[in-house]
Amino acid sequence: MAKTLLDYNASVVTPITNGVSIPVPISPAGIQIAGTSVYIDPAVPGHFPNKVELKATIGVDVTLDTPNVLVRIWRAGTEIFYARVELEENFNDDGIISLHMVDINVPSGVQNYQLIVENQDVGSVATVVGPVIFSALAIGG
Repeated sequence: MAKTLLDYNASVVTPITNGVSIPVPISPAGIQIAGTSVYIDPAVPGHFPNKVELKATIGVDVTLDTPNVLVRIWRAGTEIFYARVELEENFNDDGIISLHMVDINVPSGVQNYQLIVENQDVGSVATVVGPVIFSALAIGG
């Protein structure tokens, strides 16, 4: 069956390392570092079933201890994805987090996605330094 490209959007907060300096807060506080959206047009015959492929790249610098960075994706106020990565100051103090997630059978209309990070290890310090890129590709059929 043929697939239909419904929409594409990307947020490039910074394409380079050291393009930003965003402290990663300790849980349960989180901070949105990027957002993107797609439009699922109900008038398009192939709009359902659909999939939205979400991809993110996040550069993180560790300056103290071993933070557990939790990455969350929210759609319309609901968490739809989370993953955790442990970074170590003396081993991989500059790390790239890459993720790929598929949101299946998304409702029609505008869908807003938020990319959020938090640190689950009290006493450690991590900073988002870039790159920060977040994209969404909506495919129908």
